[in-house]
Amino acid sequence: MKKTVMLIACVVASLSLATQAALPNGAKLSLDKNNVKVWTYKDSNNSVLSYKSETTFDVPVEKAVALVLDVEHAPNWAPNIKKVQLLNRDDKKGEFTIYMILHFPFPLKDRDMVVRGKVMKDANGNIVIKNKAIAQGMPINSDYVRMTQYEGDWTFQKLAANKVKVSNSGFANPEGSIPASVANMFVEQMPYQMLQKMKATLAKNPKLPALPEFLK
Repeated sequence: MKKTVMLIACVVASLSLATQAALPNGAKLSLDKNNVKVWTYKDSNNSVLSYKSETTFDVPVEKAVALVLDVEHAPNWAPNIKKVQLLNRDDKKGEFTIYMILHFPFPLKDRDMVVRGKVMKDANGNIVIKNKAIAQGMPINSDYVRMTQYEGDWTFQKLAANKVKVSNSGFANPEGSIPASVANMFVEQMPYQMLQKMKATLAKNPKLPALPEFLK
């Protein structure tokens, strides 16, 4: 049971493919390990816990952003993402829509969802990616449970030429027969494992697509 819950947690974290807002009242520092901090908190609008995580990587900010924006290759490094299909992308507006299939452990059905993303650079030069599930974009497939309650955002802050602070926040309701109480177990492990895998991938110095002009 614990292994199954942990895998569900990793799937939820993998979706967060927030701005630097202050943490809400009641946020708890749930994990502080290997240069990764994770806070968890309850939002009255959601039955599942929300989280915010942050760490630093010794790479240029452009490389960290490029890895996350290379959405179709996310299954190569993001835990339990089975497939990502780019439905549309407008680099002038900084907008994209993707369809994702997420692996869940047997006997649960895999999940799918359509996500709309917005990429922007704020007044301080931070690069922000804001993601949210949408209802339209792909027909319902009975092989999967469609997820509709998801938000997952990234913020990248340049600290030096080869150092970037990365923040990741969000929530995801796996829906179906999984109770919120189960989804909320081990929430702090979700973003921790995601950021650790991101760090390991960046350390291999992968070749990544160039960023859109407005982010350079």
